[in-house]
Amino acid sequence: MADPLLGRMIHKRFRLEALLGSGGMGVVYRARHLLIDRVVAIKILQPGKKGADHFRAWFLREARASNRVNHANIVEIYDYGETDDGLAFLVMEYLDGTQLNELIARGPIPAPRALDIIEQCTAALGRAHDLGVVHRDFKPDNVFLLDRGGRKDFVKILDFGLARMMQEAPLTAKGAVFGTPEYMSPEQTRGEDATPASDLYALGVVFYEMLTSRLPFEAPDRGVVMEQHRSTNPPPPSRHVPTILPMVEAMVLRLLEKDPARRYTDAHHLHEEVKALQRMAPRSPWEMATEPSVAGGRLPRVGGVAAWSLRATMFARMTAAAYPGGGSPAPVTAALDNMWKLSAQAARVEGEMSADAAALEGLERKGRERRAQIGRRVEELGREVSQGRRRVVELSARRDYLARAVDEARGTVTALRGRISALEVAGEMGADLREAYQALGAADARLTARKEEFDDVEARIGGEMSRVAAVESQLSAHRAQLEQAEDSMETDLGDVRRRLGERGEEAARFDRDLMVSSEVLMAALAGRSECEAILREMESLVGLPKGDRRGDGAPSRAS
Repeated sequence: MADPLLGRMIHKRFRLEALLGSGGMGVVYRARHLLIDRVVAIKILQPGKKGADHFRAWFLREARASNRVNHANIVEIYDYGETDDGLAFLVMEYLDGTQLNELIARGPIPAPRALDIIEQCTAALGRAHDLGVVHRDFKPDNVFLLDRGGRKDFVKILDFGLARMMQEAPLTAKGAVFGTPEYMSPEQTRGEDATPASDLYALGVVFYEMLTSRLPFEAPDRGVVMEQHRSTNPPPPSRHVPTILPMVEAMVLRLLEKDPARRYTDAHHLHEEVKALQRMAPRSPWEMATEPSVAGGRLPRVGGVAAWSLRATMFARMTAAAYPGGGSPAPVTAALDNMWKLSAQAARVEGEMSADAAALEGLERKGRERRAQIGRRVEELGREVSQGRRRVVELSARRDYLARAVDEARGTVTALRGRISALEVAGEMGADLREAYQALGAADARLTARKEEFDDVEARIGGEMSRVAAVESQLSAHRAQLEQAEDSMETDLGDVRRRLGERGEEAARFDRDLMVSSEVLMAALAGRSECEAILREMESLVGLPKGDRRGDGAPSRAS
C-alpha cells in the first residue's frame, strides 16, 4: 500500500519526499524544508503510538539530548513538535552514508579501522556523559558512517530516543528493561538504571562485533542472551580471528567486564587508551576519501517568485501576439493585471521569508557555536575529573598497601619488644639483647616511615577528591548555563519559525491566486498558434504552471 504520509506537509514547511526506514518508535523520511530549501530527515512517531505519552516524551528527550550534547559525531536536531492531528516529529540532518551494521555484515573489520570508528564514538559518548546524557541503546544500527571533510568513516551517532538525562526522573517504572538485548550491559538486564558504564559495555559489544563479525553472546532466545550478559564470560575475540592483537583484545574484554567498576573509569579514560593504540597503528587507505566530482548537465529551471514573474512577462507577450491590436478579453486583461500585482506582493513576502530564513540559520549557527563552546569546556573539565578519579584510585591502592605495611611493621615492633622483655627477665645481657635492640630500632624507623608515607598519601587522596569535587561543581554550573541558554534560544527560534510559518501561509495564498490567474490565461492563450513558441520557451525556462496542492497549505516552491 502507498504510504499515506508521503507528499504530506509537516508544520507548513517540510514536505515528506521518501521513506528512509522505520524502527520500534518512529518512521524516518527524507524531507525538504521548502522555505529555506534544506534537505532534512524527519522522524515521525509511529502513528499507532501517537496517543502514548511516554513515547512522545521519549521523542522530546531525543531532541533535547542530541541538541544539548552538540558534538560533531552526534546527529544534529533542527526542530521538533507535533502536527495539528497529533503526530510527534523531529527534524534532523540528512545523512547519506552507511550504517555500521551493514559494514559489519561484510565481515571482520581490520583493527585500525575499527579503532578509528571506536575513537569517534568514544569522544561523542564522553561529551554526552559529561552533560548528563546516557544513550542506553548504543548499537551498530545507531552508528552512521559518512564520507565527510575528505575522509571516510566519519561517525554520526543517532537515535537518542532511549537517552536518559541523569538528573531527570525516569519515564518508566523502576526495574523495567529497555534497550536491545544483544548490546545490554549486565546491570541493564537486571532492570537497574543505565549509567555511562553501561554505554561503555555496549561499545565493547560493538567493538567485539566489528573485529569478529560476530556477537559475543548469541542464542535464539533473547532471554538466554540477557542471562549470558549477566553470568557468562565472552569467548576472546581471537578465538574467531586469531590475528587480533593482544592489546586490542584486552581492551574489548575490559569493556565487557560484568562489574561496571572493572571497566574503564569513563569514556575519557577509554579515549586516551584508544588514541594510544592508534598512535602505534599505521595509517590505512580507507582513511582518505576522494571528494565527489560535480556532474555536468543543464541548468536548473528558475523557481519560486522569479518563475511567476517570468511567466507574467511571457503571458504578456502571448497576449500581445494573440491580440496585436489590443482589445484582449476582459478576463484575460484582469488575469494578467492580477499576475503582475500578485507577483510583486509574492516578491515582498519572499524577501521577508528570506530575511527570516537567514535569521533562523543565524540563530541556529549561534546556538551551535554556544553549545560547542560550552561543550568543549565541559569536555576539558570532564577529562580533569576522569584523570582525578584515576589518581584517587591509584593513590587508594597505594594507601591500602601502606596500611598493610604499617600493620606488618607494628607487628614486628611488638614482637621485638616481647623478645627484649623475655631476654631481660632471663638475665641475658649479651649479644642477643644488643641485636634485639638494634632490630627494634630499625623496625621503629620503618614503622615511623610507613606511617608518615601513609599519612601523606591519605592527605593527597583528600586533596585530589576536593579538586575533583570542585571540577564537578564547575561541570554542573556549565550544564545549568547550557540549559538556560537552550531555553532562551528555543524561545527566539520559536518566534522566527512562527513568522516563517505565517509568511509561508501568505505565500501559499499568493501561489494559489497566481495559479488561478495562470489557468485563465492558459485557457485563453495556450491553444493559439501564435503563442506556441513563447509557450515552449516558458516551459523550458520555468516550466508550465502546474499547481501542487498536496499538504496543509504551504506553498510549492517547485511551481
